[in-house]
Amino acid sequence: MFYTTINFMFLMIMVMISVAFFTLLERKMIGYSQSRKGPNKILMAGITQPIADAMKLISKEMNMNYSSNLGMYMLAPMLNIICSLVAWVVFPLEYSFNFMKMAVLMMLSCMAFSVVTIMMMSWSSNSSYSFIGMIRTISQLISYEINMIMILITVMMITEQMNFIMMKKVQKYIYILMILFPLVLIWMITILAETNRTPFDFSEGESELISGFNIEYSSTSFMMIFLSEYCSILIMSSLTIFMFTNLEPNSAEFYVSYMAMCFIFVWTRTTLPRFRYDKLMKLNWTQILPLTTLILVMSFPMKILWTKNFK
Repeated sequence: MFYTTINFMFLMIMVMISVAFFTLLERKMIGYSQSRKGPNKILMAGITQPIADAMKLISKEMNMNYSSNLGMYMLAPMLNIICSLVAWVVFPLEYSFNFMKMAVLMMLSCMAFSVVTIMMMSWSSNSSYSFIGMIRTISQLISYEINMIMILITVMMITEQMNFIMMKKVQKYIYILMILFPLVLIWMITILAETNRTPFDFSEGESELISGFNIEYSSTSFMMIFLSEYCSILIMSSLTIFMFTNLEPNSAEFYVSYMAMCFIFVWTRTTLPRFRYDKLMKLNWTQILPLTTLILVMSFPMKILWTKNFK
């Protein structure tokens, strides 16, 4: 029990540090894509910029919104970051948590609860902008979560596992990435929508919602929301590698693939403009969802054929 607690605490600290430096990587990449330097003043080439940002955010005055439901208003960002951090225990890392037999269900539960925390934040803020932001965000997240569940079921069907350790072992000879490449492309669109990233960042539409559901938050509360958002990007990147490949977490190939996934998140942000909201929902319900359902249905006969040939 003691070692598990130490393991968990160490994992949480490392996730926080990696999120901080991922923000630096993103700002640098966006800078170079726009022919400028990005953060380069603090220490050597701006390497300690995330630490300076964290200190600035923590030292800012917290906006005590007394017209809000104060208890829920203060609690929601904490629950949001806890959700994002707890989701990390499902991964088969070098020192993994052995109690995680149904990792996929745990992952889905954390994602579903993060939607509830966004609802808590928006409703308790008592602001029209945050309420509109909430309506848009929740309808978007629920729509794309259906897709995500469909894709996870397809992968579970083929591997016959609900555990990422076993899921990885099944892919010893051929990756699911190779068997179901179209599914991986759909997965990429889905995770962009799930993490509220450009071109699907409607919950934070600055032009129409003045920052969306987090408008009333500042200081430490805002930092928690920000950390949670970036933490979910790193979770989705690692989830993609664990689901569709057989790479070991202590190999160089794993980290190269992981960095490539994180790069794709930033690359889409630098390249694509914001989508239109009604088109996003139409894309999901009329195009992506029928496609994922079709692939799920096709995976049944595929599996039968496969097992018949190899038994």
